Formats: sequence, C-alpha cells, structure tokens
Amino acid sequence: IVRFAIESVEASQGALIVHNREKNILNYQDMYVYENNRIMLESFGDVIKDYQVVPGKGVVGDAFVKETPVLVPDIRSTNYPQPVIGEVLKREIKSVIVVPLKVDGEVVALLEITNTLDKREFNSEDMEVVMIIANFASTILENAKHYTLAIHDRLTGLYNTHYFQKEMDEEIDRSIRYNRYFSFVIFDIDDFKKINDTYGHSYGDRALKELAQCIQRTVRKDVDVAARYGGDEFVLLLTNTRGEEAIKVCERLLKLLRTITITTDDGRKFGFTLSMGVSEFPTDGKEAYYIFNAAD
Repeated sequence: IVRFAIESVEASQGALIVHNREKNILNYQDMYVYENNRIMLESFGDVIKDYQVVPGKGVVGDAFVKETPVLVPDIRSTNYPQPVIGEVLKREIKSVIVVPLKVDGEVVALLEITNTLDKREFNSEDMEVVMIIANFASTILENAKHYTLAIHDRLTGLYNTHYFQKEMDEEIDRSIRYNRYFSFVIFDIDDFKKINDTYGHSYGDRALKELAQCIQRTVRKDVDVAARYGGDEFVLLLTNTRGEEAIKVCERLLKLLRTITITTDDGRKFGFTLSMGVSEFPTDGKEAYYIFNAAD
C-alpha cells in the first residue's frame, strides 16, 4: 500500500505510521524511497521502527488528532517541524500528504507521503489519489479486523473452537498426504469453579488470560495452533510433533504457569494448576473424533 501510494504520485518517499493504543504513541512501521522512477526494494522498516510521533505533534500528529487528511504544499511556509521521515533519511522535506486509515471509525494508522526540495509541491489532485488508496487500505484493514475477531476468542486472544476444528481437519489431511505425525493436547484448570466462587469471576477471567499468555509463550508462533475450546478448557495442535515431544511442551507450560501468582484487590494471592491429556496422530486415531477422545 505504501509503495503503491508513493508510485501513484511519484513522491520521494512514504511511510506507514501505526497507532499504539496502549501507549498512545504513533510508531513508524515501514518506509520506502522512490528514486529513478522506481521504488527502492530495500525497506527501511528496521531502521524507522525506533522513531515515534506524539499525537498532535507535526503533520502526522495533527492528522491523527483531527482524524482528517492534511496537505502541506510547502512545509517551510508553515509552523510544522520537519517530518521524522526527513530526519531518518537526512533529507529536507518540502511537501507532505498525510491520510489517516480508519477501522470502524477509529484511526489505526496513517499514510505519510513526502517530497524533498528537488521535487514539485503536492496539490489537491495528489491528495485525492492518496485518499483513494487510503480508503482502499482502510477497507482491507477493516475486513482483516473483522476476520480476526471471527476466529479468535475475545477474552484470551487465542483461536476459537470453530477455527481450531477447521485447522485440525486440515492438519489431518496434510499429515496423511506427507506421512507425518502431529500431537493434540487438551487441558483445563483444576478446580476452576472454586477460583470463581472464592475470588470472583473477574479473577477467574484473569486466570484464563494469564494461562493464555503462558500458552503463547510456550507454543511455536505461526506453527502450532492454540485455542480456547470452551470455559476453562484449552486445546493445542502441535504440528509435526510426536507425543513424547508434546509431553515436553506440556511440562514447559506447567513450569511457566507455576511462576504465575494472581493478587486480588484485597491482598489475597492464588495460583493454579492444570490437568492435561496428549494424543498422537495417527497412533491414537486418524479422525478428529478419536484423536480428541484419546487425549480427553
């Protein structure tokens, strides 16, 4: 999207800035330079991620706070400071276009397109082109957000049952095709009802969230699939993993969980343990029903 926007108006460079809601700061995510009528293939993402903008500061911060596109034909004739992108590239910026990207009416990122002193000033037609691209990008981001919500459990952030079942069926097909193993793990929190009854449901939810974070720190990102199956029950799909190795994963999760202590507002503290079961494909079955029951 950034590259397409730069090329469309033949700008010197452009960047994507993402809003960090937790810290309320604008983080540069990626940046490209346009030279000799082509985009330089090297992204400056690794360099620029250390740079930030405070909401309300500069052209980017102004566009974020006002939630509206900003066109600055010549920044030297305004009170705006030089954009961060100029600082990174050691170039003086003349002209700037910043367009917010919105998802469900909220600004989640901004598209910044700039020209250096040797380039022409941007005009309203350039602004319109970038806005069209930004609107297209916002639609993509909105669809992605809705899809993410549809396949994730809202409390824990792990995948939900529906998505896990789909992944299980697909993994069975892949494992049959490539003649490989995978392991399935199911577990729940011991005496979870007692936690809710003793400390309250909000702390029961806290326990579920803490467990989810431990799970995410234990499994392989973008390889294994972890889901909240329902209530306090969770499942793991460990691809290309034998049962013996799956047990080691369980042991690492339990070890990590033993370091977690939850403290209530009135000073009480508690931890919790898990009961876990492991099965292996195809040793314990070649269908999801049998794999699930063996672990259960």
